[in-house]
Amino acid sequence: AATPTFSRSSWRSKNYAFEFVECINSVVQTEMISSIRNARVHTLIVDESTDISVHKMLVLYIKFREQTDFSYKTVFAGIIQLSGCTAENILDAITKFYADHALDMNKMVMFTSDGASVMLGRHKGVAALLKRQVPHLTEQHCVAHREDLGIDDAWKDVPIMKEVETLLRTVYSMFCRSSVKKAKFTEMAEVLEVDSLSFRPLNEVRWLSRYQAVHAFLRNFSALTEYCAKDADSDPIAKYCHRKLTDTKYKFAITVLAEVLEELAQLCTCLQRSNLTVMDGHCIARAKIQKLRAQYLGERVHWGKRALAVLESESAVNTRDILLFVHKVCEHLDARFPENELKEWAAFEPDTLDHAVGEFDHGLNDVTSLAKKFEALMHEADDSVPGRICQQYNEFKFMVNEKRKIGLLRSFSEIVTWSLKSEHFPDLAQLLDICGTFQASSADCERGFSLMNAIKTKSRNRLEVFHLDQLMRIKLRQKEGPIDLDKVYNHWKGDKDRREKI
Repeated sequence: AATPTFSRSSWRSKNYAFEFVECINSVVQTEMISSIRNARVHTLIVDESTDISVHKMLVLYIKFREQTDFSYKTVFAGIIQLSGCTAENILDAITKFYADHALDMNKMVMFTSDGASVMLGRHKGVAALLKRQVPHLTEQHCVAHREDLGIDDAWKDVPIMKEVETLLRTVYSMFCRSSVKKAKFTEMAEVLEVDSLSFRPLNEVRWLSRYQAVHAFLRNFSALTEYCAKDADSDPIAKYCHRKLTDTKYKFAITVLAEVLEELAQLCTCLQRSNLTVMDGHCIARAKIQKLRAQYLGERVHWGKRALAVLESESAVNTRDILLFVHKVCEHLDARFPENELKEWAAFEPDTLDHAVGEFDHGLNDVTSLAKKFEALMHEADDSVPGRICQQYNEFKFMVNEKRKIGLLRSFSEIVTWSLKSEHFPDLAQLLDICGTFQASSADCERGFSLMNAIKTKSRNRLEVFHLDQLMRIKLRQKEGPIDLDKVYNHWKGDKDRREKI
């Protein structure tokens, strides 16, 4: 039957608008919660922030796999206003959310957050408190936050980086606060026939801000040098900048820094992917560390094209400072992404599986330990499960090795999907499914807060939490595809008696 059409003037009331939003949200949320409830396991991803009204908010995302699907999805679960910022307050909010939506907390296999002590504190953090209720729970420190913290620590360890930072901040302040200077700089770039790019700020809470600031600075280097040389006699700030810009040490350091930060920005972008597994995140980070070491810290340094151009044009260039920064970056990232981070799950790491065929017993102790840890989540929990899993693992690693030789299985995610589709490893596939559900990054929460700030603005600062929650859920659901409006209409029509004007 055709959907009834209504007179345009009939539904202009704000109360009807609220009803429509509530009905759309109800349909979307019911489908989403039902899928999570039916999923075998899931990962909870959380973060806290402050909205425009200075209210402490907790955003929840959940990663899971539907029973009829072989791919994983990460969905917005809800946003909650916190009564306090302690671990107990956050735990109470999470527990209430699970109870209100009839979700089984024992199906939670991982808790992913930004690494703040209130979240991941060893004894009194939210993860530690959750483990008392869910013994098999694994905690995860967001890989994107870890990378940023590693770069920040390396930045502080190398003296020249503080001088570079001062120069970048000075140049940005010089042009962002004066439209006259900005116009003169643009005119100078046009005269020199070079492209100019807006200077970018160094923002401590933005993961890519260092790369963006250094990239823009380097693009404007020649025009900026000419501009500062012209105004050096009358402007002390321009004089300071000109002295730094003409110093070979800073020119070379910034040139190489741009190349290194570009590599790290690519890593950061990869680590922000939705549905990124812990296994893939660890492999990507370790690969980038090895690449930086091979390029800059080996017996021979492989400089980029721009760095080579500076070396060829200058007679004596100090390369020690910037190489020290690269060394410190690798050192700090090594500490935050240790090789043994995966622990028992390393038995399923692609590189490990490639070499496991040489040792018949390799990985058996690890999978046995995992089978016992997650025994409560196995379909057939009995004493014979560990033995069956060991038998299946021995068959599994040889089959994976052969498939990887011919390029059929390249990543851990592909291995998980293949094992779920295969009928040869019914018990082992359950462990792989758990590992596939693990989420490496809390970047989805950061994107959620960006959406929150886009919806709840200064002009809409009185927006209630439940309306904010509804609008965020509808907006994010629209990215997945069209919402079934027939279901929404039927829900609205059946919610109470309606007088329809057809």
